[in-house]
Amino acid sequence: MTTSVSRLRDEKYEQLVAQYVASLPDKLAALERAMSAGRAGDAAALSEAREIAHRIHGTGGCYGLRELSEAAAVLDDLLTSMKRGVGGSWVEADSAASLVRAVAEAARKH
Repeated sequence: MTTSVSRLRDEKYEQLVAQYVASLPDKLAALERAMSAGRAGDAAALSEAREIAHRIHGTGGCYGLRELSEAAAVLDDLLTSMKRGVGGSWVEADSAASLVRAVAEAARKH
C-alpha cells in the first residue's frame, strides 16, 4: 500500500471517529430518556437503555475510544443484570451512566 493510500485511509477513519464523537450527545440523550422511563417501571425502556449502552460499548471500542467502551460496558452489564432481575440498582446505573457521559464529553473535547 502506498503512503498516500494509507494516509487517505487514516484521514477517512479520523473523519468517522469525529462523526461518531459528534453523535454522542444524541446517543446519550436517548440513553437518558430510556433510563428515565425504565426507572419509572417501563420494562421496554430498560431494554432500550441496555441496548444503547451495549451499542456504545461496541462502537466506542471499534473507534478506538477504549475508556468510553469500558464505561459503557459497566453500564451495559448493570442494565443487563437489572433486566434479568439478578442484581444492580438504579443508583449504580445512574453512577455508571454519569461516567459514560463524562468520558464522552472528554472525547468530544479532544
